[in-house]
Amino acid sequence: MTTIAIQEVHELVQKLSHELGDMSQAAAKHIDDLHVAVNNVASHTLALEAIIAAVARKIDIDEEQVAAWIRDKTAEFSDENDDTPVAESIARNLLQK
Repeated sequence: MTTIAIQEVHELVQKLSHELGDMSQAAAKHIDDLHVAVNNVASHTLALEAIIAAVARKIDIDEEQVAAWIRDKTAEFSDENDDTPVAESIARNLLQK
């Protein structure tokens, strides 16, 4: 290879390295933004669960009716071998007095 060709390859490698660095920074920012969004959803869900649990302690709610509703709504997405849907376990937990 000539000196000019080697220089061109070197410049291309440097450019590629810079572009990969930019892509890596963009991906890291995207992951950070996604983490914040997931944390916000989890925080809102927990707050709503706390409110629902407080309300459920004050009124009579048929736990079996709630469980049946969940099983009905999730039947098409559930595997026959699944024991209890996660949502049902969460609902039962929230309804504990």
